[in-house]
Amino acid sequence: MKQMKHVFSVVVSVAMMVAMVFVVSVQAAGNYVAQLYGKVTDAGQVVNKVVIDYGDGVKVSGADKDTYTVHATNYVQIGSNNGKVYSDADRTIEKVEVAGGKVTLYMNESEGATLTWLSESRNYPGKINYTITQNEALKATSVDGRDLEDIIGEITCDNTVIDEETAKFTSVKGSQGINYQFHEAKGADKLVVWFHGNGEGDLEGYNTQNNVAQMLANRGTVAWATDEAQNIFGGAHVMSFQAPATWYYAQRDNLLEKAKTEIEEVIKKYNINPNKVVVSGCSAGGYMTTRMLIAYPDLFSAAMINCPALDTAAIRGGETPTDEELASLKNSKTAIWLVQGKTDSSVKSEVCSQRIFKILTDGAELTTTRVEQEFNSSFTTSETKDGKYKLSLYDTVDLEDKVDSLGETRPCGKLKFEEDYNLDGVKETVIQ
Repeated sequence: MKQMKHVFSVVVSVAMMVAMVFVVSVQAAGNYVAQLYGKVTDAGQVVNKVVIDYGDGVKVSGADKDTYTVHATNYVQIGSNNGKVYSDADRTIEKVEVAGGKVTLYMNESEGATLTWLSESRNYPGKINYTITQNEALKATSVDGRDLEDIIGEITCDNTVIDEETAKFTSVKGSQGINYQFHEAKGADKLVVWFHGNGEGDLEGYNTQNNVAQMLANRGTVAWATDEAQNIFGGAHVMSFQAPATWYYAQRDNLLEKAKTEIEEVIKKYNINPNKVVVSGCSAGGYMTTRMLIAYPDLFSAAMINCPALDTAAIRGGETPTDEELASLKNSKTAIWLVQGKTDSSVKSEVCSQRIFKILTDGAELTTTRVEQEFNSSFTTSETKDGKYKLSLYDTVDLEDKVDSLGETRPCGKLKFEEDYNLDGVKETVIQ
């Protein structure tokens, strides 16, 4: 009997030692890893959440918005301000979710840009540095429910950003010197071509070939690869170019022919139907789109042109299209939809989108539709009866007299966007 008690005591002692070793092993490292996640908003990519991993063998609880401090610094990496701090602040944690050994911090989406706006008027990826500090210990249990010591420790982060939307694209070095991001839609026979605005071109004189600014600066690239857009098209490849410097050099640097050649290469490689290629562009990209339509009237079946910067082209290295050139578009099969803010502060709608539409629809009977929106800007669409040509002008707010790019003082306004930056489930209007 004494021997049995002795054996039992030994077994219990060993079990206790194993349990103690297990507890110590959970605490021993004291270092935990955080991963940054990004989201491309209308205003550009931001770090929208941080996931902290405490390991697979533990369940944590008790985390709230006060448990952590997240500090973000963004440094300029190029240009005249290279090395300078672009932003440096604590991020706002809006909500916290816990699942097993992972804690997800959801950040306010009006903060935390991954790009920097250079003094040279270009968007360029910044060098971001995140410091995550755990202020309070978390309750911890093992996966089988046993209580463990509270967890608190050092949190490290390698500052890489995972973005599920940008991950749909592959960076391609163009054969003609114009690089692009490409989204392959398996089995699709359609292609969407996107030309970005002036701020997303490569920095002239540096030849960085970063080929990401056009994808990160706004939703102009990633929106075409969303489920919503892909369902509308029934599947479509997406080709998002980056200008080597600016699209205003379309003629000077032979960018029109180079872009056409690379588009035709993609059409051939992916067995795309030549009659199912559409093009879109914004601002300087709207200028490039217009120039492509004039130069190659049979290349695209449809075009969506956003605030085409025709008025500023001549002072930025381009050539503003003549009335005759714009009128020649009527001989093309291409359907054209023009979109702009009524009092766009960057380019004047009367001499840009409205000018193009007036020339295209001269003498045609038009129908007009008004769309009222609560959070986003309301708009009015005018179109020809056959639907080939459309113009949507969005209402602008906060009008004030400003000097535009051409030195003209005129009323300039902003657009309204529906956002939920603080993630409370309540939509609100953001004016930009």
